[in-house]
Amino acid sequence: MKCISVVVPSYNASKFLLKAIDSVKNQTYLPKELIVIDDGSSDNTKEILKDIKLPFDFRLLTNEKNKGRSYSRNLGVKESACDFVAFLDADDVYFPNHLEELSKKDEDLVYSIPRTFIDEEGKIIRVSKKPYKDLKSMILGGMVGYPSGIMVRKESFLGFNENLHQREDWELFLRYYKKGLSIELIDKNTVGIREHSKRTSRSKEYFYYTMKVYEMHKDIADANMYLSISETAFRFKEKSLGFEFLTKALKQNPKALDMRRLWNIIKRIPKV
Repeated sequence: MKCISVVVPSYNASKFLLKAIDSVKNQTYLPKELIVIDDGSSDNTKEILKDIKLPFDFRLLTNEKNKGRSYSRNLGVKESACDFVAFLDADDVYFPNHLEELSKKDEDLVYSIPRTFIDEEGKIIRVSKKPYKDLKSMILGGMVGYPSGIMVRKESFLGFNENLHQREDWELFLRYYKKGLSIELIDKNTVGIREHSKRTSRSKEYFYYTMKVYEMHKDIADANMYLSISETAFRFKEKSLGFEFLTKALKQNPKALDMRRLWNIIKRIPKV
């Protein structure tokens, strides 16, 4: 049996936290422990966890002030008792087979590609049907992320970059890829990603940190990475940068732009 710890960073997320914990409790393959890191919350996080009863070990770690989700995840891994650590954001949920599917793998980083997106009430908004590409295209093209889909081997864990407040998940994959560590992607739809107004991927900072990660890893940039940045630029109305990176992509590989991606870019181009 594989020993798995689940780490949940939480900042003022009491509205969703118990649902996230319930989804861990309902796993067909239970973890050895659940570690919640209260990242300096001002809500009632501590109160709702006070008398919690779970069929596995539970620990609540507290940051005296808000230090960010990367710091909190890294702390959780450091304090974990197992060889493998799975992450879960406090507003997301595991589907019942999530840890069972991850437990079958032994790579340094395993990622269950999220396909189901839910609303604040837990109702399904959409199920992504994006085609599953090869590992390199998925990683360089920014089609990985969502920490709730990630499990790492503690011994080789590289740590989330604590200077990045967004896109730290994508940047982690890029470092694993560059260092030649083993990565496995599984496509079993085992995670529910909750979409709501406070989701950080909706803010302009998302674009800023996308560009920051690009600057850190542009030495391995290919057409897939350029296309991903182009899409993000258009999404945040950075029209000139959008066309700049689209041109870079097409110059490097004219065949990289399939019809689905072309449509995604067209619909994001700001109207004059």
